[in-house]
Amino acid sequence: MNRIFLLLATLLSFSFFAQKISFTPSIRVIYDSSLKLGDNFKKEQEFALIGNSQDYYFGAYQNYLNDTGQYESKGIDLRAISDYFQERVIKKNGITNTFLTVTESKIRYQENVRMKWVLYGDTKVINGIRCQMAATNKFGRRWIAYFSKEYPQSLGPYKFCGLPGLIFELYDTKDDYHFTVTKIEKFNDEFNFNLGSFKNYIKENYLKASFNLQFTSASLPVLQGEMRKEFDEVMKKKQKRFNNPLELKPFE
Repeated sequence: MNRIFLLLATLLSFSFFAQKISFTPSIRVIYDSSLKLGDNFKKEQEFALIGNSQDYYFGAYQNYLNDTGQYESKGIDLRAISDYFQERVIKKNGITNTFLTVTESKIRYQENVRMKWVLYGDTKVINGIRCQMAATNKFGRRWIAYFSKEYPQSLGPYKFCGLPGLIFELYDTKDDYHFTVTKIEKFNDEFNFNLGSFKNYIKENYLKASFNLQFTSASLPVLQGEMRKEFDEVMKKKQKRFNNPLELKPFE
């Protein structure tokens, strides 16, 4: 009997700690962005990317400070932190983890993202660095990137990586989503994050859960009756306002 309990404890321990992600980045990159999240609704946002050529974290800057405990260390109420682009991305050992927090709900999914880039001879100077053009079709959009081999880390905004250098600028041809590097610095503070508290879905179910949490009353089950109806009406207006996700075709 003791052996059975020991085995169960070991399996539970392995399951919990297997969700811990850690790596040592070599750079930290700050991107300014212009995001057209819906009809007549654009948002300027700052993002943080830390990583090396294999592993990285990407998220809105406020969420980056939250996830790395920098708000907590300053005694700021974490519940006061919010952003229009809540999803964060962690890539480790070739697996991309996308995760989201809405009120008390934490969800995520894993995938193996493949990018097929075409390199072009066009160049432009961004923040004093000459960058080369590349393009790819992904998530229902045509993307243009400018990268530099002066920074050999194969990284970029969101899930966009795989080029022979750091992406300095990335945008889709409709210019709905546009990211531009504003700052790059050497950075080697170990990154640690535990995904164990995030419920793991397959991507299709994650997208359904994400929609319900962000655009319906599912994130507030305490609401009942008339209050729930009124809240759902507000959420319908939000659905119309946020009708332009980055991934128009999530499975492309």
